Amino acid sequence: MKPKEMAPGRIKPGETSQQGVMKIAVLMAALNEEKVLPTLLEKIPPEMDVFIVDDGSTDRTAYLARAFGAAVIQSPLNLGQGHAFITGLKGVLRFWGCKTGCIVFLDADGQHDPGQIPLFVEKMRETGADIVVGSRILGKNYQTAPVLRKFFLPYVTGMINFLSGYRMTDAMCGFRAFRLESLSGNENILDAMIEPQYLAAEMFLRFGRAGLTVAEVPIVMEERKSGTSYKGMMRYGFGILRAVARVLVDKSYWKI
Repeated sequence: MKPKEMAPGRIKPGETSQQGVMKIAVLMAALNEEKVLPTLLEKIPPEMDVFIVDDGSTDRTAYLARAFGAAVIQSPLNLGQGHAFITGLKGVLRFWGCKTGCIVFLDADGQHDPGQIPLFVEKMRETGADIVVGSRILGKNYQTAPVLRKFFLPYVTGMINFLSGYRMTDAMCGFRAFRLESLSGNENILDAMIEPQYLAAEMFLRFGRAGLTVAEVPIVMEERKSGTSYKGMMRYGFGILRAVARVLVDKSYWKI
């Protein structure tokens, strides 16, 4: 099944037709981010609920998140960003207490500015999309991005578009928003996901086959505030190809 067409301007159950109000849960996966997390959490508006997946941190990440008032899901081991992402989505679905709304996922290293969250919510409201993806390519500071990223990203995104039926410009950006009702109706897909680290490729292939719609919004990337990425470009590329191959040979994918 290819992604269904969006109905522009449609009001979904998570909103009110008069005010466009939508409940928002902010979800982050964090690994040893005690230096950045307090400042990042302070930027999140108080009306938004915050969920943190501590993916095996050895510092005070979980403690600081709880002190802020966030709900924390803590793993004793580092199982990978993909695993933390799925764990977090399932946690929000089961414990948030809302039946409608929006889950916004962003990185906990300071590269994603919480001040841009309203852009995702508004795009979801305007388009009726099930998923809103942040596009670094459409952002105004993309020309300053690393050369290898600018070279490889269009090819990786093109491959995922070809296999999923989407028409994205940036399939690999971690700044994304998900309609709660859309995930609730497809929790079996979350259960079937098998990629522990490079999850974006698997996610879009499975959600595309299920017919979920995608819209994009331009974002501005910030500099990483601390630490270094654990993913080199070559490792990243091979990881994505491996993730795609694993999905295509998985029987559950062809049953969607």
